[in-house]
Amino acid sequence: MFISPYISAARGEAVRDRPIITGGGLEKPPALVVEYTDPMEGFRGWLVIDALDHNLCAGGLRVQPGLTGERLAGMARNMTRKMRICGLRVDGAKSGIDYDPSSPGKPAAVSRFMAAIKPVIAGRYSMGPDLNMGMDELETIAHGLGLPSVKMAVAGAQGWDMTYFRSRYVVLDQEIDGWPLGKLRAGYGVAAAALAMLDHLDIPPARASATIQGFGALARAAAFELDRQGIKIVAAADRNKCLLPMNGAGLDMKRLLETSGPLLPETGFGRVAAREEIFRVPCDILIPAAVENTVTVGVAGGLQVRAVVPGANLAVTAEADSLLHRRGVPVLPDMLAGCGGSLSMEGLFAPEEHPRPDEVLAHVRSRMTQLVHRVLNRSRAEHVTPSQAAMRICAEALPQPGTRPYGRTC
Repeated sequence: MFISPYISAARGEAVRDRPIITGGGLEKPPALVVEYTDPMEGFRGWLVIDALDHNLCAGGLRVQPGLTGERLAGMARNMTRKMRICGLRVDGAKSGIDYDPSSPGKPAAVSRFMAAIKPVIAGRYSMGPDLNMGMDELETIAHGLGLPSVKMAVAGAQGWDMTYFRSRYVVLDQEIDGWPLGKLRAGYGVAAAALAMLDHLDIPPARASATIQGFGALARAAAFELDRQGIKIVAAADRNKCLLPMNGAGLDMKRLLETSGPLLPETGFGRVAAREEIFRVPCDILIPAAVENTVTVGVAGGLQVRAVVPGANLAVTAEADSLLHRRGVPVLPDMLAGCGGSLSMEGLFAPEEHPRPDEVLAHVRSRMTQLVHRVLNRSRAEHVTPSQAAMRICAEALPQPGTRPYGRTC
């Protein structure tokens, strides 16, 4: 059995790692795991690259207390699945540090970690935002380290010089209804997945309702697009509480989205309840868009929903997925509902000419709709869960080594 070496960036020592358990079973270990021990504060960090089949790997960096290499390995494997189901010639990766995101030392801590993996960012790893890290923060730190962008590896993989790459990359800064494309794209993908699920269920958006668990960047962007499409948001939750409307009209999402930060306001927008109340509210679509293992068997047994569309990685446990399937409640795999960011990179980098922001989002909407219907139709035809159907599709997608990640292959 092949075991990936751990490389300690702080000590420069190579050690051996045990096989990593992800997805409920023993799987092929990641192709590369870099472990970092901070020389100043002693916290640990990891970069996990799931496979080395292509010239580029991609995935976010997160800052999370209690984070482990094993958890990042599961997320990196999920990123590979996202790429495979989308048909992208990119491998999955994840990185992060076990650190308190509220600490004033966070920027410096992330900077030291990124400095340790700087060669990988420059050559192979297309880094993106994840839990408790925004794209603006990442790019600021990258510039301080002398990196043009945390996504500069895309340029090399596509065969572009940095001048051309920058001219294409700035499209992410352009706005749609006051939202920069870079902040909208991933959550927009979750909303597109929810809209495709509503179409599958034959529920018009104007008559649909949804609840959103989480109020970070992903959840906010999803809520923005769902509200724009006329879907009524009947509950939203953050890590501390659940916000419910005072009447049957739904939450005023336009006003809520004008507030800043990942926490819902305490007053002036509705009735405040315990955060677990989000799982007791009847609706058409539940969107878990915060952290992993949110929907457990205990939660799934009491849900009063028509479908679950998870935006967060590993938000629904395998046992809960099976239970909901038996109850006739389809659960989209998070590898699909959460691939809006990956699809947006295809929409941005694949065209021969620079696309407009609305063209990138149109690409995300079109591709997501096709993929959701493909998975749900296969699930029904083969009498398996949507997650199982998606896994079969991923298994059928063969790597294409040596090709460009986006657009034409060479």
